[in-house]
Amino acid sequence: MDANSTLNLYRCDACRSLVYHPYPKIDYTQHTSTELSIRDYVEFNAAIDLIAKNILRVIPDDGRPGKLLDIGCGYGFGLDAVRGMLGWKVKGFEPSRYGELGREQLDLDIINDFAAPNLNQEQLFDIVHCSEVIEHVHDPHEFITILKSYLTEDGVLILTTPDAERIHNRTDPSSLLALLSPGAHTIIFSAEALVKALKEGGLPYVQIDKSAPSMLIYASRSPLKFQERSPDHLAMLVHRYLQEALGKARAGSSLEIGLRYRLFRGAMDSGDYALAERVFAPILAVADPSLGDIATLDDFATRWPLCIAASTYYRGMMLLIHTGDYVGAAGFFRSAFRLCRTKIALSPATAVVESDLIWRAVYHEALALKYLGNNLGSLALLASFVDFQHTLQPPVPEDLQQAVTALRDDLGAEFQVL
Repeated sequence: MDANSTLNLYRCDACRSLVYHPYPKIDYTQHTSTELSIRDYVEFNAAIDLIAKNILRVIPDDGRPGKLLDIGCGYGFGLDAVRGMLGWKVKGFEPSRYGELGREQLDLDIINDFAAPNLNQEQLFDIVHCSEVIEHVHDPHEFITILKSYLTEDGVLILTTPDAERIHNRTDPSSLLALLSPGAHTIIFSAEALVKALKEGGLPYVQIDKSAPSMLIYASRSPLKFQERSPDHLAMLVHRYLQEALGKARAGSSLEIGLRYRLFRGAMDSGDYALAERVFAPILAVADPSLGDIATLDDFATRWPLCIAASTYYRGMMLLIHTGDYVGAAGFFRSAFRLCRTKIALSPATAVVESDLIWRAVYHEALALKYLGNNLGSLALLASFVDFQHTLQPPVPEDLQQAVTALRDDLGAEFQVL
C-alpha cells in the first residue's frame, strides 16, 4: 500500500463488522520475505503454545491418529506440534516464505501456495485450522466454502480472527494497530456476522470464545465435542513437544532461539522452575541494554533476539520468585521495561506483548525493591502509574491494577505509621 494513500473503514449498521474500502492489494507470496519479518515470527510472535492448545480442545484423548490441515499455516508450528504430540498426519498451505522455511526446517508437508477448492474426496481432514487469515481475503463466503471442502463429515473447522468489538479508544495502540492492520485486513468481523456466515456456509454448529482480542471459533456440520484436558496436562504436552523440537534445531538459529524462549516462558508460567533453569540461556536476557544508538528495528534485531524484552522480563521473574535474588530481579525488570519501551516505539504493530509487559515490569521491579527493604524506591516506581484510565500509553493492564493499588496502599501505610 502506498504510504500516502487513504483507507476508509466502514462499520456495518446491521452486523457491526468493519470493512475497509478500497480493499488492500498485497502479494502474500512476498510480504513476509524479509529476514526481519521471518525472525520476528519465528523468534517471538508465532503463538505456538496457543495454537496447539486451541487444536487440542477438539482432539479426543484416545490415542487414535487423525489428519490436520492448516490453511495459512505460516512456518507450520501448529502442524509440527500436533504431529509431535499426537502422531497425526499433517498438511499445510502457505504462499509466503514462511511456508518454504517451515517445509525445509521442520520437514513438513507444506504446499507453498494458496488453498483452492478441494475436489478430491480422498483428501479430507478431521480438523481444518485457519488462524488470522479470513480477515485478509476479499470474499470470505467463498473462503468458508473452500475451508469446508477439506472437512470430513464430522470434522471441525478452527478459526481465529480479530474481534470488531475490540476496536475502541480504550485498546492500547499496539493492539489496536495489530487488530486493524491497515493495508492488510479487508474485514474485521463481529461475532454475529461470522456466526451467520459460517452457518450459511453449511456449518450450523458454531462456538465462539471471545476472551482474547482475536476470536476463537469452532464450527462443524455435527455437534461439537470439546475435550477436558487439565492445564497441567496441556503444559506437559506442549513442553514435551518444544523440548523435542529444540533438540533438533540448529544451535544459534532463529528457530532454536524461538523454541528456547517459548519453552522457558512456558516453564515459568506453569511453575516448572527446574525446567526453566535447564532451558534458560544467556542469550535470552540482558541486564543493562545499551539503547542509545538503536534507531530502527533492524538495529534492535542486530543486537538481540526479537524476544529479548519478554525473555528478560521472565528472567526477572525467575530471580524474583524462584531464586530470591531481588537485586538481580530488579535489574532485569528495569531492563525489560526499557527494552519494551524501545520496541513499542520502533515497531508498535509487532509489540503487542511488550505493550502488556511494560507495566508488569515496573510493578515487579517495585515488588523486588520492597523485598529488599527499599520501600521509598518501590513507592517512587509505583507513582509512575499515574492513573488507570487514559493517561498512560500503553495503558496499565486491567488485571494488574488491583495488585498495583494494593502494593501502593501497603507501602503508603508503612510511611504513615513512621
